[in-house]
Amino acid sequence: MKDVRLSPHEKRVLAEMERALSRDPALARRLGTVPGTRPGPLATLRGRPHALAVAVIAFAVLSLTLLAVAVAYAHPVLLWVFAATWLLTLAGLIRLTLRWSRGMRSTPPVIE
Repeated sequence: MKDVRLSPHEKRVLAEMERALSRDPALARRLGTVPGTRPGPLATLRGRPHALAVAVIAFAVLSLTLLAVAVAYAHPVLLWVFAATWLLTLAGLIRLTLRWSRGMRSTPPVIE
């Protein structure tokens, strides 16, 4: 890409925009640019969009397997483990559904 030169006015406007964005603590925290802070525990999943889907599928397979084993052996501990993995699967499905529905929304209008 060619080197793009900005006019002094464009440089000034860009600097003002950067200053305004740098004063937003929520944005800085989300981008992980706040000194002394680390990204949240789910930051690694944000970088890999399909990781959550793979985790949900894995938990669903594990849940169904645990359900079959728990029913076959009628052991209460296995039923509780199944319930816990099923809840994790359900939480992941809700998260995937919310992510999908956000992608279906129309883009907000640009205010100039």
